[in-house]
Amino acid sequence: MKDKTVLNITTIIGVGGMTLLFRKGPIKEWILVYLLKTLVCTLLDVPVVQKKLVRYPKRYFAKSFDSNVVYIYIIFPLLCVAYNQFTFQKNLLKTIPNVFFFSGPMAIVENWLEKNTKLIQYGNGWNSYYTLAYLTFSFWLVRTLIVWIRWIDNKRSSFHS
Repeated sequence: MKDKTVLNITTIIGVGGMTLLFRKGPIKEWILVYLLKTLVCTLLDVPVVQKKLVRYPKRYFAKSFDSNVVYIYIIFPLLCVAYNQFTFQKNLLKTIPNVFFFSGPMAIVENWLEKNTKLIQYGNGWNSYYTLAYLTFSFWLVRTLIVWIRWIDNKRSSFHS
């Protein structure tokens, strides 16, 4: 399968996934998770790409972006929304191991893409274990931020009541 075909299929799946993920639950919270994840991805991905630890040879908007915009702004944030929905009612101890249901398959797929396509290339010692750690950390970071925002909102609501 050609690289552009994989990229196009991934984009279609990602955009289609948006309609499914934002159908239930507190939609404002899911949009906030989505936006936080894009911010975190942007902040973490820029130095990784600038240091050439990861490169995206085939990507949309190659003249404007060094990163893969489909991954950074669609796929990764949507999976973070899915993780937050999956762990929405779970306590902290259950959310910690559940992250690997999301970061593990993503790292495996990225590793496969690195070996079989020109959509991603690892450089300077980067490997799928670093990807797994990066993904896991960013999922936990956004989950922690959302819990903190929810706590502040509840405090404010009880103060004004």
